[in-house]
Amino acid sequence: MVEINIAKQNQGIFEIILRNSDAGDEIVYHVGDHASGPHKKDALMAALEGKCFIFQRRIREGLFSYIAVKASEKHSKAMRGIVR
Repeated sequence: MVEINIAKQNQGIFEIILRNSDAGDEIVYHVGDHASGPHKKDALMAALEGKCFIFQRRIREGLFSYIAVKASEKHSKAMRGIVR
């Protein structure tokens, strides 16, 4: 597992990083008090397509890392179409 932090990079990089990462790699797409930033929509769409799981990890009171973990091919296929 590798952690890749793209929180300060420009919009559009999320899909490239996700495609080139390995299953289980964590992509930190935002750090803040709530989910936002240029990669929020891309992370959500990838999760809905079954490409990744998204969650938040508390850093300290009022500050969170928003993370996407690349799904394995097995999980990716199983998750497609579950959330609409």
